Amino acid sequence: MKWDVYKGKQWWKAALIAFGVVIGIVSLFYTETFLKELRAEEERKIVLWAKAVEAVFLSEDDSNLAFYSQIIQDNKTIPVILVNDTDEIIAHRNLDVPESNPERYLKRKLEEFKESGQVLENPYLDGKTNYLYYKGSSLLSKLRLYPLLLLGVISIYMLISYMAFSNARRSEQNKVWTGMAKETAHQIGTPLSAMLGWVAYLKDKYPQEEAFGEMERDVNRLTAITERFSKIGSQPELTHTALTNTIENSLDYLVNRLGKNVTFTSNIASDLQAQHNPQLISWVLENLITNATDALEGKGEIEVEARLNGTDIFIFVKDSGKGIPSNIQRSIFKPGYSTKSRGWGLGLSLAKRIVDEYHNGSISLVDSQLNQGSTFKITLPSIL
Repeated sequence: MKWDVYKGKQWWKAALIAFGVVIGIVSLFYTETFLKELRAEEERKIVLWAKAVEAVFLSEDDSNLAFYSQIIQDNKTIPVILVNDTDEIIAHRNLDVPESNPERYLKRKLEEFKESGQVLENPYLDGKTNYLYYKGSSLLSKLRLYPLLLLGVISIYMLISYMAFSNARRSEQNKVWTGMAKETAHQIGTPLSAMLGWVAYLKDKYPQEEAFGEMERDVNRLTAITERFSKIGSQPELTHTALTNTIENSLDYLVNRLGKNVTFTSNIASDLQAQHNPQLISWVLENLITNATDALEGKGEIEVEARLNGTDIFIFVKDSGKGIPSNIQRSIFKPGYSTKSRGWGLGLSLAKRIVDEYHNGSISLVDSQLNQGSTFKITLPSIL
C-alpha cells in the first residue's frame, strides 16, 4: 500500500491538535476542581471572619477580643462587605477605600458585589441576619486564568515547533529537488549535444526530408527543458516581452503532439504584455496542457484562452476529461502529491511556485466536475 505523505501529515496535525485539546480539558477539569475547593475554603473563612466581627461588636468583655481581632486581620486577600438586613454596612475588608467620600465608594462596591451574586447569609442573635457580599480573592482570579495561559503557552510552543519542523523539511526537500534537477540536466546535456549534431548532419544530407525539421524542434525543446532544470534554485530573469508570443509559441509546439482524437482550440488576445520569463511560462502551460491530455485519456477537447482583465492577464486551460475529485482538489498543488502511478507530483507544485513566487501572479483550479472536465486559471500582472 502506497503511503500518502499528505494524508499522513494531516493525521499528525490532527494528533497534535487532539493532544493539545486533551491537555486543555485535563487542565481545566483539574483547575476547576481545585477552584471549587478553594472557593469553599474562602467561604468558610468569610463566615468565620463575619462571626469574629460580630463577636467584637457584641462582646461584653475583652477576654477574647485578641483572638477575634486576629481572625479579622488574617483575611488579607478576600474582598468582603458585611451588611445588616437594612443594607447598612457594618464592616468591610481588603478594599482600596479612598480618603475622599468613602461612603459613596463602599455603596458602589456593595452594588457590584450584589451583581456578582456571591453572598452568604449569617444569622445571629434574636433571629436577625447579616449578609456577607464578597468577591473571589486575587489568588482565585489568577488560578482561573492559569489553564488559559497554559493552553496559550502550549499552543505557541506547538505552533513554533511545527513551523520550524516544516521549514526545515521544506528546505531539505528543496535542496534534494534542486540537486536532482541539476544532475538530470548535466546527465542529459552530453547525449543531447550529440543529438543536435546528428540532426544537423541529417538535415544537410537529406534537405527534402521534413521529419528532420520536426526532430530538430523536439531536440531544441529538450535543450530548453535542460536549461530550465539547470537553473532550478536560482532566481529567474524576467523580461518585458510579449506574452502573446510566448503563449502562441508554446501552443504551436504542443498542438501537433496531442493526438489525432484530441480537439484543440485557442483564443489568445493580441498584444498581451507582461514581465515574465518565457521559458518558465512556457513550461507552466506545457504542464497544464499535458495534464489535460492525460485527463482526456486519448479523446476529448482542450481549450486555451488568454485575455486582458483590467490590470491582470487571465489564461484559462480547459479540458473535457475525467475531472478531479473534490476531496483531493486542495492537495493537487502540494509537492509530491500525484494521482499517477508514474508521476512524481512536482508538476503543479513547480507551476504554482513559478507563477506565484517568481511572477507575482496566481494559479488555481477554478472548476472541476467528474467526467465533465477541469478548468485552470493563471493570473499575471499586465504591463499597460
